Amino acid sequence: MSDLPAPPLRSVLDPRISLATALQAQPGVYALLLGSGTSTGAGVPTGWGVVTELVRKAAAAAKDDVPGDLDPESWWAENAGGQPLGYSALLSALAPTPAARRALLAGFFEPSDDDREQGRRVPGPAHQAIAALVARGSVRVIVTTNFDRLIEQALEAVGIMPQVIATPSAVAGMEPLTHARCTIIKLHGDYATLDQLNTVEELSTYSDEMTGLIDRVLDEYGVIVNGWSGDWDGALVRALEGTRSRRYPLYWSAYSNIGAAASHLIAQHHAQIIAGVTADQFFPDIVSRLDAIDALADPPPTLAMAISLLKRALPDPVRHIELRDLIDAQIGRIQDALAERPQTPPASDPQTLQDAHDSLRRASDTLLHLLAHGIYLDRDQQHTDLWVRTVEQLMRARRTPGGTYVQWWNNLQHYPALLALRVGVSVAVAAKHENVAIQLLHEPTWRPPFNPDSPKIALDALNEYDVLDPAFINQFPRWDGKVSAYPLSHLLKDTLRSILLPLLGDDDSYVRTFHRAEYRIALAHKLAPKAVGGFPCLASGEFISENQWYSQGRLIWEDDFRKSGDREAWGWTPVEDETTDGFSKKLTALTEELKHNRQLVRQ
Repeated sequence: MSDLPAPPLRSVLDPRISLATALQAQPGVYALLLGSGTSTGAGVPTGWGVVTELVRKAAAAAKDDVPGDLDPESWWAENAGGQPLGYSALLSALAPTPAARRALLAGFFEPSDDDREQGRRVPGPAHQAIAALVARGSVRVIVTTNFDRLIEQALEAVGIMPQVIATPSAVAGMEPLTHARCTIIKLHGDYATLDQLNTVEELSTYSDEMTGLIDRVLDEYGVIVNGWSGDWDGALVRALEGTRSRRYPLYWSAYSNIGAAASHLIAQHHAQIIAGVTADQFFPDIVSRLDAIDALADPPPTLAMAISLLKRALPDPVRHIELRDLIDAQIGRIQDALAERPQTPPASDPQTLQDAHDSLRRASDTLLHLLAHGIYLDRDQQHTDLWVRTVEQLMRARRTPGGTYVQWWNNLQHYPALLALRVGVSVAVAAKHENVAIQLLHEPTWRPPFNPDSPKIALDALNEYDVLDPAFINQFPRWDGKVSAYPLSHLLKDTLRSILLPLLGDDDSYVRTFHRAEYRIALAHKLAPKAVGGFPCLASGEFISENQWYSQGRLIWEDDFRKSGDREAWGWTPVEDETTDGFSKKLTALTEELKHNRQLVRQ
């Protein structure tokens, strides 16, 4: 009697329907198993394809005839003293140094300018969709037999730095699979190393470390197979054969005919088959199905619930993925709001202008509250990289206009990022974490679409005068016709009050914190003058208005910084002779510039 489990009732629905619902209901439960078919659409050869082409080049260099059907193993056996043909042996013979090996392999895996122009050897639709699955938390483990780095590049493009396990020695020191945002297990190695597996003999066994890791994945996760035939990888086939009592279903996506090895595994595990689709069709389709399900999902948690979830996850190192997912969900909502905006404004009357700003503010509300509470309560600064990444993701959510567009409307896409930056800097100053404020100003980057070779830091890209239009803001109906000398500062202070008051306690404390943050942003501009353009009006705001100066002409907030600013964070090294204190002189010079700016506003 067979010891295989009884086959389930055959579904009358397309397997992609059950797969999408499973991924939505159980995020992180399914792992991907990717073969060469996932990357061939991007013009990347298989490992054996690289070996074959290198042998052909070696044969040509030996001045041998190179027929189209050259048998690489036979040629190698005749010319290499009987040594078995393998990736490692071949590379050692043709390129004995690491630099030589990388140069030899570059043409197979690294794109040329022409490749980039033609979309070859760069992350394709499949890789980008896989990155989207990881970004939404649907997939956290990727097992691949490929040598290329297209998955890693696609993940890095969306701000995810995966844990990559490409050698047996890396297994021992890896972060647990359940803790890592994404783990890529490269069973056959990486193209730039010498310890790859290529031949049938090499692929017949894995190291004990890799065997244990892959057995764990196959036991604890559902598996989605794509682009893998099973014809050559004996060790991986045996690993799948040994996984008889599966907790979760197996899905098998294939474009061409399924061979004997794959058919046996499919029958053993009663796998659901998605046939006749390429990787570039399969993965984007799954993402679109998940998006459709999300549109029907329950409404997002209330603000109070979201803050409660953040407070529970913040101090727990085991729940850092949950914290990131909470933030990412809100970033996604802002990205959706930006994507739904028309390319040109519907009208330019004052009410429409005010509504356009307010709609983006409402879309950002929950994220701004989470960011404020997160930075304020992150006493040990364990999550600063998450706060920096949040600002950066909002900066990069700005879409590139196509055709005719209106500049101020296009610039307004950075309004959520500007609000997030101002919240972060203000809260960091209030919590006496000025080093976090400095990181928020300097570490997030954005590449302007028409000048991508000159990335801008947040201090520069999110300058309020580059995001907002003061003339428009002074027309807002909410001001009842009262014109502000500093409309951008006035708008930001008014807009962020409801976000920061719950943390700071009273309005006086809020106003002091807001002015302290404005002064420190002006100081950051002063210390990095090359980062900004459009001076002098950049360093202005209500913190330099009439009532912010002592009778002697000293700015209140300069004195405040001299008394309570974090000198170490700002690089202000004490000196015995104040006349040689370069930092102090910069503070004095900044105040003089601010006086000049105030005079310009008066005129």
